[in-house]
Amino acid sequence: MVPRRPIVVAGAGVGGLTTALALARHGLPVEVYERRTAEEIRTAPGSGLTLWSNASTPLGWLGLGARLLAAAERVVEIRNFDSRGRMRFAMRTHPYIHADALPSLSVGRMDLADILLAACAERGVPVHHGRRVTGYRQTADGVEVQVDGGVVTGAALVGADGVRSTVLRRLRGDVPAVYLGRSTYRGVCAGTQGLVPEVPLLFHDESTRIGGGVYPIGGDRAAWTLSWHAPAGQREQPGGEREHAVRLAQMLPPVLRDRVARTPTEAIIRTDIWYHEWHETWGDGPVTLVGDAAHAMPNDLGQGACQAVEDGVVLADALAAGDLGTPAGVAAALRDYERRRLDRVKWVRQQSVQVATAAEPRTALGRWAMGRLTRLYLAVAEKGMWQRMQQPPELTVHPTPVAS
Repeated sequence: MVPRRPIVVAGAGVGGLTTALALARHGLPVEVYERRTAEEIRTAPGSGLTLWSNASTPLGWLGLGARLLAAAERVVEIRNFDSRGRMRFAMRTHPYIHADALPSLSVGRMDLADILLAACAERGVPVHHGRRVTGYRQTADGVEVQVDGGVVTGAALVGADGVRSTVLRRLRGDVPAVYLGRSTYRGVCAGTQGLVPEVPLLFHDESTRIGGGVYPIGGDRAAWTLSWHAPAGQREQPGGEREHAVRLAQMLPPVLRDRVARTPTEAIIRTDIWYHEWHETWGDGPVTLVGDAAHAMPNDLGQGACQAVEDGVVLADALAAGDLGTPAGVAAALRDYERRRLDRVKWVRQQSVQVATAAEPRTALGRWAMGRLTRLYLAVAEKGMWQRMQQPPELTVHPTPVAS
């Protein structure tokens, strides 16, 4: 049964828009409320992200496969180098995608936002820009959601509002956040000369612990990242981001260093890397969470956005299979979604935390031994890890496919 009131989604990021499209695909009413204006989204500095096959495939189920493949670059392998350009190890990924799955993809973050927003517009999903969700109150027949400019009523509320989620704080109070001790610069630069097609290149300088990566994202463009250890909240003087990024990049090979130097200051993003301590309760009554609001994790394995996509399609699947004619039925469907996701997300998060917090040897002998152990581990565990990581979510309801 279709609920009389819409399902309200707080946040128009990857998780929020995927959730909205998946709900609409099942014929369920949904509305999205987003703090940013459409202009702020369109003019935000660019960066890239990886949609591993476990995320690109469910987006394909929503009818976005052809658009993604046209806008993005496939990923078949990752190569990791030291600061002199000597390969430390390589990880194959493409051989371990599942049958009938889409390939893993590197895509511009704003390109993905454009694809998701355009699909919402085409499919009649309202996205209310410039209207932040500021709180909510459960009622006898649903939820009242406070947004900038008033109150809206819904059958349910989905918090997709990121690592500093208002919905999460209202639901659980302050969930402790962990700072990795690492800050990052990100940017996008024209041109893919010197890159290996379909292969992200990662670099690490062992003496300074400065790292980075560069990878094609489609449209003859490359995304780059720089990472270094810094206190949380530390910032340069206005306009000093590019100078600092160029200085850090001097430790790394020209294929990355030159792209940083060609990126203007206004096109560079700086982000400190935080994640949430694990918590297993994502919802209560007609309220639940998706993406970083539910389980913010380190970005080292590129699974943050991917797990948000998985959340969205599984949440919609659970609601489509539930009895939505009563508040109790809606709540039961949300708890079913959470139950189906917990073990999967916990495992992915554990892998990400393990990689992000691994101790770095200080001596040359220790680094040599760690390199040998890493290569041995990958040789043994590569297949099983990547097969499990790229497993698309299992669904129970199969609506009519949507054309791309």
